[in-house]
Amino acid sequence: MLFSEIILYAMGIFAFIQLLYLFAFYFRIPFHKIRKEIDFDFQKPVSVIIAAHNELENLKKLLPILYRQNYPEFEIIVVNDRSQDETEFFLREEQRKEPRLRVLHIERTPPHISHKKYALTLAIRAASYEHLLFTDADCLPSSEHWIALMAQEFSKNKQIVLGVSPYKKEKGFLNWLIRYEAFFTAIQYISYALVRMPYMGVGRNLAYTKTLFLENKGFHKHLKIVGGDDDLFVNANANAHNTGVCIHPQAQVFSLPKRTWGAWFRQKKRHLSVGKYYRKKHQFFLALQNGSHVLFWLAFTLFVIFFPWQKNIWEWQATSLLALAGCRLIFWSLAQYLNAKNLYFACSYLSWCLYDVLYVFFIMFIGIKSYFSKPEQWI
Repeated sequence: MLFSEIILYAMGIFAFIQLLYLFAFYFRIPFHKIRKEIDFDFQKPVSVIIAAHNELENLKKLLPILYRQNYPEFEIIVVNDRSQDETEFFLREEQRKEPRLRVLHIERTPPHISHKKYALTLAIRAASYEHLLFTDADCLPSSEHWIALMAQEFSKNKQIVLGVSPYKKEKGFLNWLIRYEAFFTAIQYISYALVRMPYMGVGRNLAYTKTLFLENKGFHKHLKIVGGDDDLFVNANANAHNTGVCIHPQAQVFSLPKRTWGAWFRQKKRHLSVGKYYRKKHQFFLALQNGSHVLFWLAFTLFVIFFPWQKNIWEWQATSLLALAGCRLIFWSLAQYLNAKNLYFACSYLSWCLYDVLYVFFIMFIGIKSYFSKPEQWI
């Protein structure tokens, strides 16, 4: 068998796997019914929790938006985690003006414990209410209905709600790449949750119950690891029945992206390095998805290189290649375009095609390196 034929058959297998993922997972969001009307009968109080370390300027922007939230009963808990700027004085002054604001001050973190996990644990234990909603200090909810839209997804069975947190649009290729990568990640974990296989969430827009946290000993299983206060907690405690999603555009929380390649690489390496602690079934499905994505494009590239020199290859094989590659490209781009449209992410077919190819390099250079890297730990 010719080398080009082997590559062709391999590409066919990888394209078939990709198509299975597209139709099994990624076409779910366009058919998910969004609650367009806010259920104001849902009167359960909510504790909004933010851990802040030297976030004075960001808190000045975030807190006024939280004060204006259209929700009957909620509190805001800000954990001032060892800040060395003017955060403490600012928060003390805010407390005098806003009775719903509660502040916890941390002077030092016990050894061998992640700073953020320790801060969040204190806030959760101090929370007055059962339903907890989390974001970061450098984030901004897109509307005054954020709490209401996220909170109404709780139910008797739903103890976790996964939200969407895109990055703000700015100029430059790096910003484009960061926004697309973050949104593809959102499409991925929301789609998995819709097929009752939730595996992660993002702490910039995440909600769960205090009971769930306490009954499962919080972050105990991964207390020393720097990351994972969001995705590892969800991965360990989410299941087919207790997890809901909120993809309403007014429930999105926008975050500031990194502005240098080095900062973004370090951030992604830290985030992706905790993936080895996911449940085995999640590792398998994610590895198969990402692996088939990379290998499809590698096989396609090799075939294009070697095909012109193989004069005796059958015509139907070449036709099959073009048809298969075309179907995979069209359906992948269509799925992501429809998902982005439903999640109100401005994009184009051409942009998704470009990201489709660049994602290969992202997985090869960042994903693989992160997986085999030892996660950062507090020592």
